[in-house]
Amino acid sequence: MSQVVIVSGPPGSGKTSVSALLAKADPRGLHLPSDLFYDFPAHPVPPYRAGADAQNTAVIRAVCRAAASFAADGYRVCLDGVFGPWFLPLVAREFEATGTQVAYVLLEVDLEEALARVRQRSGPEMDTMVRTMHAAFQQPAPGLDGHRIATMARTPEAVAQAIDQRLAADALRLDLRSWARADR
Repeated sequence: MSQVVIVSGPPGSGKTSVSALLAKADPRGLHLPSDLFYDFPAHPVPPYRAGADAQNTAVIRAVCRAAASFAADGYRVCLDGVFGPWFLPLVAREFEATGTQVAYVLLEVDLEEALARVRQRSGPEMDTMVRTMHAAFQQPAPGLDGHRIATMARTPEAVAQAIDQRLAADALRLDLRSWARADR
């Protein structure tokens, strides 16, 4: 069955590596990195900055609609990005309107490992953003405990395998109806 698997978490948690592996493991797999959509505005606001709400909402809507379109065409879409619990009501409304089945994975990483991973690819200039986003993902998210997967000291392959096992058991399905009506 086609579906969208949202792989979320703070920067440095392994979203892109894991999503690429999940997509490649499926003959109808498709990896859709949401970060690409933030490059579309001619005058982008960094998504973690104040004043980025309208842009972020537009980007989330567009990426969800693209993912739903690919899923409707029979792809298993592995959508990676910062889809924190604060975005789930919007995400759920977009997918509920299309009847798309959605699984949600929340990757967890400790701050020091996240900083090290991001520094390796981008340098220390991203430290403030990593700290801000990591703190945001540490906030309680009722109903999502079963969607969390720790990535610390694990290879992307091991994390992808753990996700596949939980997907096979239907343990990561997102209750779209509940989240679409949530006022979080």
